[in-house]
Amino acid sequence: MQKLFHFDCSNGHYQADACVVSCFDFRFDAQLRKFLKKRGIAVYDHVKIPGSVKVIAQPDRDSDRDLVAGMVRVSIRLHHPPRLMLFGHEECGGYGGAPTEVITADVVKAAAYFANLEPGLQIEPYFSAFDGVYAL
Repeated sequence: MQKLFHFDCSNGHYQADACVVSCFDFRFDAQLRKFLKKRGIAVYDHVKIPGSVKVIAQPDRDSDRDLVAGMVRVSIRLHHPPRLMLFGHEECGGYGGAPTEVITADVVKAAAYFANLEPGLQIEPYFSAFDGVYAL
């Protein structure tokens, strides 16, 4: 094995400020990081999937929903975040041109799903547009 890059990472256990579910669309990465920082979220577990919460609200297969729910549950079990932040975004390719109203409805539906799955967890649904982040 050849070392290509040196960087010292903390090897201590951490508690996450949040578990964040978002799309893997790079256009919204900087916005999301700045929004989280402004909200005081410094340490978070990030679940990035194409279409974000679409896999919860409209899964192609139940196993897809189970996989993402399992990832959130692992975050809860290992890093004890007090909140789950769900983000849909404008012009999401995972939705194939669906209007904003469809995407925001899915974020709300996913929030209800997780509230039922993990009743003690604070659920925060959001919508990222090209001009900012909106609470749902």
